[in-house]
Amino acid sequence: MKYFNIKILSELPFYILLGTGLLLLHSCNYLNESPSDFYTESDVLSDVQQIEKVMSELFQDLPYDFNAGSGSAGMTFCAASDNVFHNWDQAKSRVYDGGSWNAQSNPLDCFNACYKDISKAYYFLDNVDNVPIKNANQVELYNYLIPIYKAEAKFFIAYNYFRLLQRYGAVPIIDKFYTINDNETVLKIPRSSTDEVVSFITNMLDEAAEHLPETYDVQYYGHITKGAALALKAKTLLYAASPLFNGGEIDGVPVSVDGKTVKETILSVKNKDGKELFDKTYDKEKWKKAADAAKAVLKLADKGIYSLNPDRASLFYNKDFSEYILWKQIGGNKNWDKALVPNGTDYGGTGALGPTQELIDSYEMNNGLSISDPNSNYNETGYKDTLMNVYRKNKWQKVKVKIRNMYCNRDPRFYTDIFFNGMPYLKRNVETEYDSKKGNNTDGWGKSGQSTRTGYYCQKWVAPGHDLKSSPSTIYRNCPIIRLAEVYLWYAEALNEYSGPSQEVYDAVNKVRNRVGMPSLPLTAADKTKAGLRERIHNERRIELAFEHNHRFFDIRRWLVAQNLTNVTGMNINGSGDAFYTRTLVRQRVFKLPFFLFPIPVNETSIAPALVQNYGW
Repeated sequence: MKYFNIKILSELPFYILLGTGLLLLHSCNYLNESPSDFYTESDVLSDVQQIEKVMSELFQDLPYDFNAGSGSAGMTFCAASDNVFHNWDQAKSRVYDGGSWNAQSNPLDCFNACYKDISKAYYFLDNVDNVPIKNANQVELYNYLIPIYKAEAKFFIAYNYFRLLQRYGAVPIIDKFYTINDNETVLKIPRSSTDEVVSFITNMLDEAAEHLPETYDVQYYGHITKGAALALKAKTLLYAASPLFNGGEIDGVPVSVDGKTVKETILSVKNKDGKELFDKTYDKEKWKKAADAAKAVLKLADKGIYSLNPDRASLFYNKDFSEYILWKQIGGNKNWDKALVPNGTDYGGTGALGPTQELIDSYEMNNGLSISDPNSNYNETGYKDTLMNVYRKNKWQKVKVKIRNMYCNRDPRFYTDIFFNGMPYLKRNVETEYDSKKGNNTDGWGKSGQSTRTGYYCQKWVAPGHDLKSSPSTIYRNCPIIRLAEVYLWYAEALNEYSGPSQEVYDAVNKVRNRVGMPSLPLTAADKTKAGLRERIHNERRIELAFEHNHRFFDIRRWLVAQNLTNVTGMNINGSGDAFYTRTLVRQRVFKLPFFLFPIPVNETSIAPALVQNYGW
């Protein structure tokens, strides 16, 4: 393939829409958006370099739903799942803890934002072929670029529809660009069914994939690839096959919350003409479609286009290009590490996230067995002298520490994902237990400010040698939206649900486990059953993808298990010594049946009579 000396889109000028507030003047907020709202039509369509700004906006709008640099606003998905409790009282996740979110106030709502980007992409597709190329020397360049740009625009349409599917299920399908003059027509467009939305997304991605290259030269990294389109297709089909969108049942048993089944409530919503919007009948073949789509991505790995980085920990503080399939580049931001690092004064962090004891307990022993397995050798009492790695004095070294037995011999990812009491970090050991004598230098609840409520902090994403006190800035990061390890787990999940345990399922899971030195499955009798292997795969996703994007938040919803995961516990942060190591209730979260899906914003349903609301809202 011939490449041209062009600037990567992510490095183009940052054409943020300065007049975003003007959108609120439209009578229908979510369907009428084009750059001509902010630039004159003649400017945008004056030459091809001007309309490239539209594509730049789409790249800039690509969301990354875990951004520590955004503090309390950027970690809401993570902190609203059962993996994490947000230590800051002002955090937006608290509305989800208490169940106080609604159709008027939903911090994670993206209905309007997604349709704006969908409209931008259609505007680009409608106009890009007609704008002039004023520089004759660039004709060959744009003959190559424009088909890629058009495929990328289709990808962004599909991606935004996937975001809508995740949150709302059935949504209106807008298949062209509308202007403000079309409001009367647009307001009459009803919600399409989830199956129709899935079909629309996958067809759009098939079209995009035909014109996207598998790879780019390194200086062009950041453009959408064929692999990204195929991966988003696989993820869409995985959601379509999951219980929330596939009959509302698990192993033939309808899922109930407070005595009401998902099938007869959430999945019973219809349009005003009686059209059913959700699939109330389980279809096993949806899992086969998801497995086949994931396999298509894995074939690219077989060709060497993607590979698992042997150093998993470095994926999250270095810019990785081997394992990431779709990512968001985050610029240098001093708040990224600062928001996660323990908040002892000599560390310089503010420690926003407190991993829950439920997450801690989900890390297996290094023999591959759950801590609840009597053969796992898990011991919750007493201490052990051990050697641990730490980056000190500008080099990696092993230091002797005394840590609680409950933290010994765990999955290696535990030691790179979690800050726990007693572990070495930089110049000293982390101290999250109460110690009134040490004042503000400890990291626990005994100091002033908002410290960990669970006895833990998030280590993943923190560069191990980055001392905030001497160097407050954070390096650039590529933050994964989709990476290869996740695709292996999609394939394992879909194939197990379709046909049960097999060597092919084990092989896919073991790719992820073996990368960090965890033993291969099967290890127990339960691993040889469909339900037992399902539990393993779900837990593997929880560990491998902890604190990334929005995975856990939506996983526990699509699996219809969120109602069972409301306890938030941690260590006893008001205790010291042995008293600290006691499971203590931090919060009892509220989860109601309607919470499996988001409400459509009331400012949309109030002006669009065709939009019926999701159940319970």
